[in-house]
Amino acid sequence: MVNEKQIYTDKEASSYLRISQVTLWRERKKGKITFRRVASKIVYLKEDLENYLNQNKREAFGIQK
Repeated sequence: MVNEKQIYTDKEASSYLRISQVTLWRERKKGKITFRRVASKIVYLKEDLENYLNQNKREAFGIQK
């Protein structure tokens, strides 16, 4: 079985990230979220959405490990 990548539409990506589609568009425009254009559609790979989440994580209340 080939390792298939999960692909998300704008609506699915915004739902996955729990942000509005407008916020998704703004983050994409700023270059913070990687996307691909397939024909006339914009799609996102799950790994790119995960990278976006990891880049934006913060430590709670300044607690250091």
